[in-house]
Amino acid sequence: MIKKILTIIAISLTLTSCSDWLTLEPVDEIVGSKYWQSKEDVESTVIGCYSSLLEAELMYRMYIWGELRADLTTVGTSANSSAANIVKGEISTENGYCNWSTFYKTINQCNDVLENAPAVQDVDASFSDELLAQYEAEALALRAMMYFYLVRSFRDVPFSEDASSSDLQDFNLPKTEGTKILERLVSDLKTAINNLPLSYGNNDSNKGRITQWSAKTLLADIYLWQENYQGCADLCTQIIGSGQYSLIPVSKEKIEVINGASIDSVYHVSESDVNLLFDKLYVTGNSIESIFEIQYPKTHETLTDPFYTIFNGQRPFFTPNIEVVSENIFPEYTGDDRDVYDIRGNSFSYKGSYIWKWVGLERSSSTAMRPLRTFPHWIVYRYPEVLLMKAEALTQLAKSDNDQAKLKEAYGYVKQVRERSNAIETPETQLDNMGDISAASLEKLIYDERGREFAFEGKRWYDTLRHAKRDNFSDANFTYLQQMAINAAPSDKLASLLVKYRNEWFCYWPILQSVVEANPNLVQNPYYATTSK
Repeated sequence: MIKKILTIIAISLTLTSCSDWLTLEPVDEIVGSKYWQSKEDVESTVIGCYSSLLEAELMYRMYIWGELRADLTTVGTSANSSAANIVKGEISTENGYCNWSTFYKTINQCNDVLENAPAVQDVDASFSDELLAQYEAEALALRAMMYFYLVRSFRDVPFSEDASSSDLQDFNLPKTEGTKILERLVSDLKTAINNLPLSYGNNDSNKGRITQWSAKTLLADIYLWQENYQGCADLCTQIIGSGQYSLIPVSKEKIEVINGASIDSVYHVSESDVNLLFDKLYVTGNSIESIFEIQYPKTHETLTDPFYTIFNGQRPFFTPNIEVVSENIFPEYTGDDRDVYDIRGNSFSYKGSYIWKWVGLERSSSTAMRPLRTFPHWIVYRYPEVLLMKAEALTQLAKSDNDQAKLKEAYGYVKQVRERSNAIETPETQLDNMGDISAASLEKLIYDERGREFAFEGKRWYDTLRHAKRDNFSDANFTYLQQMAINAAPSDKLASLLVKYRNEWFCYWPILQSVVEANPNLVQNPYYATTSK
């Protein structure tokens, strides 16, 4: 059957050293039967799947779906009404940010690889079984990543393994239950892991293409969402034991200070090390703790520049929710020593109206990146997430029988992340000073620590929802949504938002109404189908 291959990206890119592997030739509207002639054609299409992740609209949704309903981000002076309404909890079926088309475009490109690549072996004798299996594994893993975003955001969504002849899925498919989609993603990722390389031979490709390690990290994240805590912990153990990743160190000097009637031991960090950490994580990218990053080029004049557009400090779409971030997330040291601080806070994650980690050129100055010169990679996974995922999984495993061995092991992983960051200690964080560790207290600490470590990295809302949905959105877990509403909602919207959160379907996004109207087999998510906003 003759099919048109999707437009990979109708431009030629020769990127700088940060992503040389992503160099593409333009492929546009080529008839499939004439295109799929060699293993190089397959490779080009696989690279096109990665290139599709560079689309600004996809990155915007990775951020908005993961942050804007939470408490760390608010809207800036140039935000449109759709974004402002999300912050208010007034999310309608007409809100353009509910458009999922860019995710399905990438899914469709992955399906194209999986559907057409095997037949290339019939015309290219040099196309080995091993290389075919690798390309298929990359497509499976990228498709799984896209569907995982969709399931966490909408819960039940259309699922297809078939390639469409247009950029977007044009089949009139009904929704598939999110739980069933996740089961399929687990199966696909297990297959992919067996066929993916441990390394592509250079650091940039290892961080920008799917390896066994990044696929295992994605699978661990899915297990955590599914509440398969042992599966998550086991995969995290493998990644930690691989020796491939580590925390970038920050050296410190121990200082004894008088704090009231007591003497505290505190630490002053090396400012040069903190500056270097910022540069390696957010300016240069592909650091020793990076597991998978979407690789934006250092300079470009044709791609829409997503970071500058929404994070610039002059007229930003999105800004830090300063009151929450500075008081709740990064509390100040209560003593008199102003040199004691959590390095991830002010001038690192945020600075004034900037979400600094995405536009700052340097941590130690106010120099920001410029339009078409805003080039941080979008970090999907880095090593601290593996440590905190394992801590969360162990904590949940220990809940039923108060297993102190697991809880202490979990707390040890949290402390690794906190100690690197010189996190401020409070009675709520020093759990080892209280004898037995409370599973509930440790769960909350891990949640808070993820807020500190991954502030503005597109994870806060998903973290909140993952905690809230345990035990079928029990009253005990409702406290996560309750606190989120208290932190984030405008005062005049708080009461109504708390009522809305009592309906679990409100915690997911509505399907864009135009998409529902175009597909007779698609039904709107229940809350949005029955409630007038």
